[in-house]
Amino acid sequence: MDIGQLVVVPGAGTRSEAEVTLAPPVAERDARFPLRGRSALVEDLLRLCQEGSDGRVHVLHGMSGCGKTAVALEVVTCLQATGDWCVWWVDARHTATFAACMRAVARQAGLEPTDAWGGSAADALWERLGSSTRKWLLVVDNAEDLAVLDGPGRLAAGTGWLRPHPCATGVVLATTRHGMSRLWGAAAVLHAVRPLDGDEAAQVLLDHAGEQAGSLDAARVLGDRLGGLPLALSMAGSYLAEVNSMPRSFRGPGTPSDFCSYRQALNEHGSSLNPAWVVARAWQMSVRLLHQMGFAHASWLLEVLAAFSEAPVPYTLLLRPSAVSSAAPSLGDLDGRTLWRTLREFAALGLIDPLDVPAKHGGLPCVRLHPLIRDIARADGTAAVRLIEQALALEEVRVPPEDPQSWAAWEALTPHALDLLRHAGEGRHQFSEPQRTVCAQAAELAARYLQSQGMFIQARREFERVLDLRREVLGPDHLETITTMHNLASVLHDLGELGEAERLRTHVWRALERVQGAEHHDTLTARHELGRLLHDRGQLDAAEEHLRTVFEVRRQAGGHEDPDALAARHELARVLHDRGDLEGARQEYRALVSIRLRLLGEDHPRTVTARHNLACVLYDLGRLREAQDECLPTWEVRKRLYGSAHPKTMATAHLLATVLYGLSSNAEARRILEEVCEESPRMLGVAHPQTRRYAETLAHWRQEFDAGNNE
Repeated sequence: MDIGQLVVVPGAGTRSEAEVTLAPPVAERDARFPLRGRSALVEDLLRLCQEGSDGRVHVLHGMSGCGKTAVALEVVTCLQATGDWCVWWVDARHTATFAACMRAVARQAGLEPTDAWGGSAADALWERLGSSTRKWLLVVDNAEDLAVLDGPGRLAAGTGWLRPHPCATGVVLATTRHGMSRLWGAAAVLHAVRPLDGDEAAQVLLDHAGEQAGSLDAARVLGDRLGGLPLALSMAGSYLAEVNSMPRSFRGPGTPSDFCSYRQALNEHGSSLNPAWVVARAWQMSVRLLHQMGFAHASWLLEVLAAFSEAPVPYTLLLRPSAVSSAAPSLGDLDGRTLWRTLREFAALGLIDPLDVPAKHGGLPCVRLHPLIRDIARADGTAAVRLIEQALALEEVRVPPEDPQSWAAWEALTPHALDLLRHAGEGRHQFSEPQRTVCAQAAELAARYLQSQGMFIQARREFERVLDLRREVLGPDHLETITTMHNLASVLHDLGELGEAERLRTHVWRALERVQGAEHHDTLTARHELGRLLHDRGQLDAAEEHLRTVFEVRRQAGGHEDPDALAARHELARVLHDRGDLEGARQEYRALVSIRLRLLGEDHPRTVTARHNLACVLYDLGRLREAQDECLPTWEVRKRLYGSAHPKTMATAHLLATVLYGLSSNAEARRILEEVCEESPRMLGVAHPQTRRYAETLAHWRQEFDAGNNE
């Protein structure tokens, strides 16, 4: 392959020019470290070169450090193996050097010096390249100031230094941060070079750091924290490789030597290990460019995005124009069209995820600010608090987190609510007391969402943090504090910690009775939950007393089909079941299923719970086929609602397996229960009563199977 290289010195032509080189920087490509995650893009570009050019300018765009130049070098290396390509590599960072390089390309393409240095050099160059019979590749690298490419005309109009051409054997490839099609013109083809995904990012870390730095899973977590940015990944990996090559006595205290400790150090404010500086200058240039283009709110909007957690930001919930304008005074005149256009410009610059990808986050459109950009742009979180406070008032967010209709919203909002809670905790003075109250409110709703999804351990941790904040800000006797105790008791109940749950339940009931009266809705709810808990502790008389009282008050106030009255009736049916009145329990559950099917539909969680409990009674009555008929649709609905690993789904799966075992479908029963036993320790913990129950059932079945085989 001919590598176009021409050194131009003063006096070499008709004009005095700076020294330039057109040789590709091949030494930057280290064969020890393969290019990860770019094979499809490289193959597309090579196919363009080898099968015939379309005559357009092909633009590799993405944020600094994403590997645009590495992709171009990979293409050059592959073409070099064929030996019949002329390659010109032009650096576009500086106007004078770029122009000198393009004139040098013109001379190598066969123009006379007077034409190459003349005022119409660009026209002459593209006339010559368009009619060339040689195979040529022109790479324009680091095209960050696109005005440099205008030359005598205008890039977007096809009259600049880069232009469309009719040569079938010639290809133009440019690398830049700018992915806005209007800046390049209709004759350009944009190829986004995005951050690497989890596995590819992890592999880059392992390539540079070696296996002594940790597992693939640990590398994947660090890779995500670094935003999949190849330059940051290689820097982190090289650092760890160097640390692990040093004598231990040379390492400072706390020096990270593996992926986990590096990530911990990275999260420390002001850490010198954070490679965010490698994109800081480019980010500042991007913001200045947007300001020049009329996007006056760009830097402020980036700060607003950076105030949220690393998770994708549901912009239709958190970035509504009226909310943003009131949350950030500097954005007071921001309207919807300007906000949308600014987000699209961020995406074109690679600062956030593309806006036009299919929604992945529960059906809500989200954007994710690159983690390193977030590290640079993040200021205080007060704007985020104001925005999440306004989001809590939206109709789709006001639906209780236990209702499946709200799950899409809370799936997206939960990481941001919990992140703000951590910033509002004890010892933090960043937020005012009203703002800390908002943080507690949002985090409590998020914890309720976690609980509804069966993530009881995580929910408990967040409820405890909310309770600490409530006590600090509002005091121990405030109604909001008592409500948080109620919610914490609920998740302790789910976790099987019944003694501690009973203590909290009793305290909450007595406190609400004292403050709001015995027949207040909240007091009755607390008493209902206390009765449910006492039932699960085997205290059936006390449970029935509480539940009967609640049922009568609810029925008198709202009628027989009042939702809360039906809930109490359901719990009383459970008491009948445990007292051994199976027929009475069956009749109650039948009636409840009928009412809930009519009022709520077959997919509502309360309907499904009643059908599950009816199946339990039918099993205990020995009516196995009827139990199976109730259990199968219940299992299917719970899988749709919660997923197969949710505790409620696992409870129904265990029941179905038990029914199938009783019907002699032993292989299918064991298969279902084995899956439950695999998931339950992860979701509930190894010590949870349900986990132990599932394991004991499976062990018993295996013993029976082994005994049968030995006979």
